[in-house]
Amino acid sequence: MLLSLAGKDFLTFKDFYVEFSGGMNAITGESGAGKTVFLKALWAVLGFPPLWDNDGSGSVEGNFAVDGSLLSKLADMGVEINGDQLLVSVSFTGQRTIYRMNGKMVPKQIVQSAFRDRVEIHSQHSSISLLDESKHHIILDHALGGDTILTRYSELYAEYIKVRRELDSFIVDPSQIEREKDFLEFQIREIEQADLQPHEDEAIEMKYTRYRNAQMLLETFQELTDLLKDGELSIYNSLNDARATVEKIRNFGYKDWLDNLQIALEELDSLYTKIEEERSTLEIDDEEFNAIESRITIIQGLKRKYGDSVEKILVRLEEFKKELGTLKELEGRKERLKKNEEELLSSLKETGRILDQKRLVRAKEIEEQIRVHLEDLRMKGAELRFHLEPELMPRSYGTSKVTMVVKTNPGMDLMEIGSVASGGELSRFLLALESALKNQLDLKTIVFDEVDSGVGQRLGTVVSGKLEEISREIQTIVITHLPQIALSSDRHFVVRKQQVHNETISIIEELHGSSKEREIEEMSGQIPD
Repeated sequence: MLLSLAGKDFLTFKDFYVEFSGGMNAITGESGAGKTVFLKALWAVLGFPPLWDNDGSGSVEGNFAVDGSLLSKLADMGVEINGDQLLVSVSFTGQRTIYRMNGKMVPKQIVQSAFRDRVEIHSQHSSISLLDESKHHIILDHALGGDTILTRYSELYAEYIKVRRELDSFIVDPSQIEREKDFLEFQIREIEQADLQPHEDEAIEMKYTRYRNAQMLLETFQELTDLLKDGELSIYNSLNDARATVEKIRNFGYKDWLDNLQIALEELDSLYTKIEEERSTLEIDDEEFNAIESRITIIQGLKRKYGDSVEKILVRLEEFKKELGTLKELEGRKERLKKNEEELLSSLKETGRILDQKRLVRAKEIEEQIRVHLEDLRMKGAELRFHLEPELMPRSYGTSKVTMVVKTNPGMDLMEIGSVASGGELSRFLLALESALKNQLDLKTIVFDEVDSGVGQRLGTVVSGKLEEISREIQTIVITHLPQIALSSDRHFVVRKQQVHNETISIIEELHGSSKEREIEEMSGQIPD
């Protein structure tokens, strides 16, 4: 509820302060006196400042009563409020518009969010929330009084959206997944077929090195044995030839030469024996050697692809298996999500169908109430209906879009309420709607800007009565030209123009007693200008 509104150097107002009643507040005054400017001040404290093109500075502030729901709403936006009142102040300069809540600077979007759906301004020149098609379903849902079907639908829709988002996150197409699976399966198969054992590469390379060295040694030993003894031109044969030659001259004092040759032959035999013995320890199994070479070729090929050791290859094998499992799980998850989506969609449609039925029942009751109020407002034959148009897919508000449609006279076609051409007719539809819904709205304050536009004084008493009914439930501020409304108001304010030092300014003051009587007489045309 708005407790007070004050301003300083705000457009045509130099200084003003107004305290509002919790019931009906009437604001009157001649055209051009500043009532629209006063409404702009109210818009400003709700987060919608006017275009400020003045050279000087100005300010406006509104004081609001705070309840639990507003405290919770502000806390969700990171604004903590102490106490039971909220002061919203707006400072204007040529360059900036600064908002504060209880002295703390905040963005204007916070202010707008705080009072959205709490303060409603009905104006010929503003967006009217009740005419917002996106909110028409809320009217019926409030009227359902917290039916569990609303909670059920909301929960199902939240779960459905969650599943939809998960499905949308699957950006890899099925063919890509299949290609990745095939490649991973090939890599896993290639490694598993090798049947690698930890540290096998080290052991097999040692064996291979030994076999390669043995081959070279055997070839060398064969060459040595041929040179020493086995070859036709061996040293052994040459030494024997030398011995036979020396034997011819041994009696000439060369016997010791034979001893030297004998020693050489014995040394040669000893070396030959050593070579033969060593060669016997290096026997090569050609089949095993070929197997070792083949094994090394396989391991080296895997190393080039998957890592520089058997251990790293085996680690990659486990990684490939995990990746393959993830892809398979991805496919399974997607299938489960699709099935879940189908089940949720079916449940949503059924729950939405039940919700539509309940909304239609409640809509008929509200439509009848509105019809009675329209007849009171001299609009016999006019209708307001709630039209439910099925949606192709479930939406957050249901499986049908709710739209208010009206006709102003019998025989006319129904049209959207926002398409009503006559301001007076629109005002009466809004009054009828507010009167029917006054106990079901979350609004704390309703402002009617010239709700009597196009109505005329003959309906003044009826309009005034409707506003009184609304004000018993919701704080009501009415900018009006009708004396009946001003007369029945709890507080009456008048906006006037004054000349101060060759400057026209606006002032607003509360009227009581005789001053109120005089204003109402002037509004009724009983006192000549």
